[in-house]
Amino acid sequence: MFDWLKSFRKRGGTLALPPREERAARNTGVVNLKPYTPDPIKFLGQLAYLQLSNFEILTNEIKYSPSMTDKAELSECAARAFDEYRAIAKKLEHEGVQVTEAMEPFKERINNFHSLTKGIDWYENILKVYLVTGLLDDFYVRLAVGLNPILRADIEKALADKTIDRFAKRVLLAAMADNPQLASRLALWGRRIMGEALLELRAAFDNRKLAGVTKTRALSAEEERRVNLDSYSKLEPLITELIGAHSLRMDAIGLPA
Repeated sequence: MFDWLKSFRKRGGTLALPPREERAARNTGVVNLKPYTPDPIKFLGQLAYLQLSNFEILTNEIKYSPSMTDKAELSECAARAFDEYRAIAKKLEHEGVQVTEAMEPFKERINNFHSLTKGIDWYENILKVYLVTGLLDDFYVRLAVGLNPILRADIEKALADKTIDRFAKRVLLAAMADNPQLASRLALWGRRIMGEALLELRAAFDNRKLAGVTKTRALSAEEERRVNLDSYSKLEPLITELIGAHSLRMDAIGLPA
């Protein structure tokens, strides 16, 4: 099993999308993610810290809520995020693993991602949570295909809650109706969030494993470039699916993707 997220945020050529003229015909097939699903401990440790950090972000935003109603509803969103964390943490405990130890390898990576995608105000942060939570839920439900059926079903159940979706849609639609300029700013912010999130998901995969090349094989610069192109091509259907789902989320709040 490849070291799932060891190459977090290695910016540069390995994460850049290849120029269109350099690619072969687009891959419109279906990606079989089963061979690339991490072992259960790595999968659960990653997901647990994502949920815990989501809870932390939501909790921090409560004090900036524009109204008492928003404050109360956002508190409920935070509580649901913690429930998701707790459900995943129990799975780790069932495996006989300390939750904090399982999360530790992913702490720096996830904190770095959140620092790079911190909004300038409450509305940008609510949009971020709405979009990132939806994208990550889509991704991890798909990636869970390689887990045992019971654990996979538990993951799908844990990620099924849509409380934050309903809250974000209500407050963002109302705010943009009162301030059309906010809509323009949030549309740009949503595009940036999508780009950053895709880079992080792209970094979750080992290019050589995707391309069928052993880790120990020495590659020339041209061979390395070809491996990166081949691995991107293999993931293209998944990325297309995730972009499509992101577009629907943006459309649900009246923003162009």
